Amino acid sequence: MFKPLTCTTLLTAAIAASACDSPKRNNGATGPARDVTVRDSAGIEIVENHAPVHPAGSFWTIDPEPEIVLGGEEALTGGANDSIQLVWDVVGVARVAGGRVAVLSGQGRQLLLFEPSGRLSATIGGPGEGPGEFLRPERLQYLPPDTLVVWDYFMRSIAHFDLEGRLIAERSIDFAALMDRVPGVGGESMEFPLPDGSFVAAKPTPGPYRDPAPGTLLRMFAREFVRVDHEYAAYPLGSSEGMEWWVPRVPVPEILARVPTLSADFSIVAGGRPPSIYVSDGTRNEIRQLSLDGTPVRLIRRTTDPLPITGAARRAWEESFLSLGEMMEESAPPGLFDGMPTKESFPPVGGLIVDTEGYLWVKEWSESESGLPDRWSVFSSEGRWLGTLPEPEYPVRFNMFVSCHWRYSPCWIDRDFFLAVRRDGLEVERVEGYRIRRGPTTRRAPR
Repeated sequence: MFKPLTCTTLLTAAIAASACDSPKRNNGATGPARDVTVRDSAGIEIVENHAPVHPAGSFWTIDPEPEIVLGGEEALTGGANDSIQLVWDVVGVARVAGGRVAVLSGQGRQLLLFEPSGRLSATIGGPGEGPGEFLRPERLQYLPPDTLVVWDYFMRSIAHFDLEGRLIAERSIDFAALMDRVPGVGGESMEFPLPDGSFVAAKPTPGPYRDPAPGTLLRMFAREFVRVDHEYAAYPLGSSEGMEWWVPRVPVPEILARVPTLSADFSIVAGGRPPSIYVSDGTRNEIRQLSLDGTPVRLIRRTTDPLPITGAARRAWEESFLSLGEMMEESAPPGLFDGMPTKESFPPVGGLIVDTEGYLWVKEWSESESGLPDRWSVFSSEGRWLGTLPEPEYPVRFNMFVSCHWRYSPCWIDRDFFLAVRRDGLEVERVEGYRIRRGPTTRRAPR
């Protein structure tokens, strides 16, 4: 059993790493080696990337049009298996053996298996409290080659199914033991499961309550993150001060009483073989790679310059937020953003995901001035920056919370496909699969 790390241990390691001398580029070298510096600090590997291995235009690409479409108004043809009737409140997606797509519907309380053509091939589970039934499913895991795991509301049930829909195992969490051994962690604390059946949970960080005055900035939803193992031991993974919000100066509907600013958000994901946990506070061009017990393994950095927020990018971001309000039938009054400070540059990290091959995908902003994160940088499991590729354009402008966000909307990336949930102006959901063209980098991520 791993010995739990203390917050002091993590802090000491981070300080030691930060105290090292800045790396120098190997300007005398030729080839990709001069674009990266790798060194060790107190047992933690530090990988400083100065440029990607593959220049722009020579890396992978994602097809601009989806090859797989589930749901959406286009799917309405009148048949009993029409995906528009089934694809809603999507809380999990995965592409499984044979190219089928698994879609978990929270409010529909079903796990659905679709052929790439869109034909429904299996329905798993259903409403109820019996074996293999769901109260409100919240998370989906795929354990290759043939197991799907559904985590139900409050971790009441963790059900394992084969790809034919048969229930093969089921367990639940002992909440008394969990709350006794990990104070602050309860049924709603689980963020995402790990392949070994443990899970990452978030403990709210108490803070002084204050009623924010109009025209001020505040941070909300501060959390501490831990991994909880089968014996309910907790391993610290880091903490978030919460997102930064703007309190408008003008009277607004309740739904617009807090406006997220163009600032960084905390991201935490897991994946790879062996599994690693990746953590970013979003403010620094740095990602921490941890083992499952929270031990720091690697710091992945880039030495690129920050991307300035131009006036055009700020206006585009505001328009995107206003379009979100329109989707929710809440028109924003004039002056919603008046007085909100403008950041000098975009956050270097807009989100994280690990694909099934073990590559780390980092969502970020490009020079497009769209105001939204619209590009991915891909890193090997050893922290090497491989290249960048643009995300497909979508008809809905406000995709900040609907495109592979670790908390708000599911997505899936494997060797061949990028699956994501899209919502149109009427909030009709679609699961779209875009073909990934791997191009010159065809080998698996280094182990």
